[in-house]
Amino acid sequence: MATHTIPAAGGRVSGGGHPLAVHNTDLRQPATLAPRPYLHPVRSLAGTVTTQSVPADHRHHLGLSIAFPDVNGTNFWGGSTYTPASGPVLLDNHGVQRAHGWQSTPDAECGGVSWLSQSGGYLAAEQRRIEYLHHPEPASWSLSLFSVIVPAEGIPRLEVSSSAVKGRKGAGYGGIFWRFPEVTGRPVVLSEAGRGADAAHGSVSPWLSVSMVIDEAPVSVLLAQEPDQLLPWFIRAEDYLGAGPAVSWTQPAVVDHNNPLRLALHAVVHDGAVTTPAQALELLQQHPFASRSSPDRTS
Repeated sequence: MATHTIPAAGGRVSGGGHPLAVHNTDLRQPATLAPRPYLHPVRSLAGTVTTQSVPADHRHHLGLSIAFPDVNGTNFWGGSTYTPASGPVLLDNHGVQRAHGWQSTPDAECGGVSWLSQSGGYLAAEQRRIEYLHHPEPASWSLSLFSVIVPAEGIPRLEVSSSAVKGRKGAGYGGIFWRFPEVTGRPVVLSEAGRGADAAHGSVSPWLSVSMVIDEAPVSVLLAQEPDQLLPWFIRAEDYLGAGPAVSWTQPAVVDHNNPLRLALHAVVHDGAVTTPAQALELLQQHPFASRSSPDRTS
């Protein structure tokens, strides 16, 4: 498995001397995990690991990645597929994402990702960019993830769907997804919609804050969307802790060569607790998300 270590924010490393993020590509994992590029571990400046990969409860959760339960019938999420007749069923329908042509600097990476169906056919083409950014708050650093996805040559359109679209209530997950590690106690979840995961789940809040204790260290991850691309938040805080904007909350997203699927997520990783919306907004406002641009369309 190829990896790229990222001493993010201008060459900075964590307090333990570890890179702040590791980008894993060229995966050699079981097909049922829907192998794909992912970031793990993603550390705070103090060294706390804020991602989890291949956890026992959901082995197909891979740190910070882009995944969908259904693209033209192929499962790029991993694990079981929800069926209206039988519920979750493990099927032989898993795809794989393969990174190619990636270039990197200390502050950014960009390259292509080929989405291959369960039969090995070329289904979609993606251009992805990850930026690792300075932050004026000494206990924080930031990253931004951008993606543009179009059908592969010869594929007229993509239909990106979710378990919720197929009838599983509240299971609209699919898109950029951050799987957090095991935490001590209950996390503090904040959003523009209110306090708690129930308020945030399904809301189109511009931001989401998850404050938690990991290995006795308080750490917070604040996620923000582009103002003109707000999607409903999927967040799970009971059986496991994970969150991300959901592309197909109530209906499939239809993608063609004239209408690419554009995804973006910004994150601030902060050493310390964030317990009020004012704290969350102050941290987010220190970061110039609006100055970031998405990658050019790929074909």
